Amino acid sequence: MPPTAENCGKSPPLSPLTDLQPGWHSRCHAAYDYISAYFQEGRVQVVVVLLVILAARDGAFRQDTLRENRRLHDAFAPETSAYEQILDTHPRLDKGLENVRGGTWFFDLGIVSFADALAVAENVAVSRRLSVPLLLASLWLLLISLGLGRVFCSHVCPAALLFEAGGLIRKGLLRIGLPLPNGRVPRFTKYMALGIGLAAATVGGEYILAWIYPPRLVCIELDQCVFNGALRFGVLFLGGVVLLEILAFPRAWCTHLCPGGALYSLLGKKRLLRIRLHDDRCTSCGACRPVCPYDLRPDLSSPGMECDNCVRCIAACPESALSFRKPGARAEREDRP
Repeated sequence: MPPTAENCGKSPPLSPLTDLQPGWHSRCHAAYDYISAYFQEGRVQVVVVLLVILAARDGAFRQDTLRENRRLHDAFAPETSAYEQILDTHPRLDKGLENVRGGTWFFDLGIVSFADALAVAENVAVSRRLSVPLLLASLWLLLISLGLGRVFCSHVCPAALLFEAGGLIRKGLLRIGLPLPNGRVPRFTKYMALGIGLAAATVGGEYILAWIYPPRLVCIELDQCVFNGALRFGVLFLGGVVLLEILAFPRAWCTHLCPGGALYSLLGKKRLLRIRLHDDRCTSCGACRPVCPYDLRPDLSSPGMECDNCVRCIAACPESALSFRKPGARAEREDRP
């Protein structure tokens, strides 16, 4: 429940279930509302996941020789699937889906291609040359990052949904009284991981960061699940990260370890649109602290390049002490790196 002027200064509840009267009906309604708000907040990530699943499903279908066999031997073919019926009924959709392939690392959507900035960086490190098509595919995301910061992390990354779910599980365990440590990792660790990974890729000529990059792994596992009905090592890595965050290091990957997050933070260091703190309005009620996924404490200083502009702190502030400000506007307190 977002803090308001009435509850400013009070500790915000861990979930909407806190304020409920006993009863399964009310608790189920609250759980539904909470989950709905969770997915509405991450609706772009949900769309990305659905696109990846669609691309994998369609690719698997088109590789299935049964489709051609049905056309050649219709009398002996098995029953037509619902998916095939839809494509046969809508030829334009059938043709359009032929060019929908890939994931967040590299995605083809008709004549338009999209690439992750980390994919470009590691491709340059491995091949030791700049791929112009790959650079053009990542141009949209590079420009967005230069202007808005690491919004890929808050609004596009499909792995963020997974880590947010882990965070909700951790809050639930704390709620029932289970003692869990609150471990910390230095923030510079992700910059070290980015530098070491790119250096190793340059020396060895092999992709390194791609195999520990959650957005890519999520897409690969979805693709493998649809194509082969099985999962690979990526699900073990992702599960290990989520389990580690639940039990000991909350949101450690996005905040302290992700090489992609480090790259987008560097790209957005001088971004045009950033959140500023109005010192004269801030009452230090602390409403913005628990909602920040990166523990930046925006009530102490304006968030710096680590901020992903998720706007949760702006929505939580009852005094409107946090807002977006134009480039070059003087901040009441200095930006924190």
